[in-house]
Amino acid sequence: MSKTDRPNSPVQAHTLDSRDQDYYFETITFKVENTFFNVPRYHFERSSEIFATMFTLPAGDGVPAEGQSDRNPIVLEGISSVDFRALLKVLYPLQIRGIRLTKDEWISVLKLSTQWHFVDARSLAIEELDKHSEMGVVDRILLAQKYGIAGWLRLGYTTLAQRSNAISQEEAEKIGWKTAFLLGQVREDALSQAYRQTQALYQNTRPRRPYDSEDEDEAEMYAAGLNIQVGRIEDVFGEEFRTAQLESTV
Repeated sequence: MSKTDRPNSPVQAHTLDSRDQDYYFETITFKVENTFFNVPRYHFERSSEIFATMFTLPAGDGVPAEGQSDRNPIVLEGISSVDFRALLKVLYPLQIRGIRLTKDEWISVLKLSTQWHFVDARSLAIEELDKHSEMGVVDRILLAQKYGIAGWLRLGYTTLAQRSNAISQEEAEKIGWKTAFLLGQVREDALSQAYRQTQALYQNTRPRRPYDSEDEDEAEMYAAGLNIQVGRIEDVFGEEFRTAQLESTV
């Protein structure tokens, strides 16, 4: 066999090796409470501008960069390991057939994705929480107030204003007395306007029927009031909705 017929030497073959541009991950180690987590840096760099900026900060002279090992992790103070694990389930799912999280885990994802600006994870958390029909209107309002979800605020306030029963003391304590008071004003203004319009309409155009009752008149009047409250919600709470929208995009 001549020299030209010999197979490539190990050194020659090695020069052809390369790291895949998509599937060769550098890992990062976090310490949250008393638990270490070692995961690819990928989503923390690509999906969160906060972490992307953190990773670009230079280490001190002679000091190893944080996150390289359990001996020198990035310590996330004030974060629950339960919340952090839920976020990792979304960023790095262990199941091939989709992400399966409980309602509380999705709330954890919403919390941290909002705090750290994981835009896609936040959108997914809101989308998944929307599917939990057992969440009441007040529960959604509380999450919306805390994490800046303008759509939930608008829908929640409108629902409370339009329903037949008034806001309870317990609900008022949860959503805030000022919010409850403003919603009460919206209801009163709408019903007062509906009463005046209905009375004028009945007096001018409708003969009194012998079987009519005052309760029936009030029911029709109340229904008329509900139809005009949506615009008033926007007038009263529009600034809060706009602030929530801005906070969600920061």
